[in-house]
Amino acid sequence: MRVELSLSEIRTAVKSAEKARQAEQKAESARVKADEAAASEEAEFDEAGIPDAEDPASFINFAMSIASNAASSLGLMEHPVTRKREVDLELGKHWIDVLGMLQKKTEGNLTPQEAQIVEAWLADLRMQYVSLTSASSPKAAGTYTGRDIIGGK
Repeated sequence: MRVELSLSEIRTAVKSAEKARQAEQKAESARVKADEAAASEEAEFDEAGIPDAEDPASFINFAMSIASNAASSLGLMEHPVTRKREVDLELGKHWIDVLGMLQKKTEGNLTPQEAQIVEAWLADLRMQYVSLTSASSPKAAGTYTGRDIIGGK
């Protein structure tokens, strides 16, 4: 079986194939750029770039201990002694405020990575606090359970 195509049909097919090839190249270029951006972002959070990250008495580890206390108070992690997740909104707010004060007092004196990490911790903790305080039926401090936090029945 022989198929005959006109010159205009061949030109149309070639143009269509060329457009498809260009679209594939653009998509591949976009994928490469996205991969590079992701790798760059991961490199920003590499511990090697955080001063004294291995030192237990470093700024970032000190700030992490405050953020951990806040997270524990908001039920985001188990209490290290009781192994229970309990919510104490007043204590959680206290630790968030302490971390916020530390951020304000160290402004301009942190590396960009340290500042970004502290900002991210504060944003996450504040969002969790707001979500717990804006619940439809407020509960007294310490009466939340893990189910309240993760939305169980």
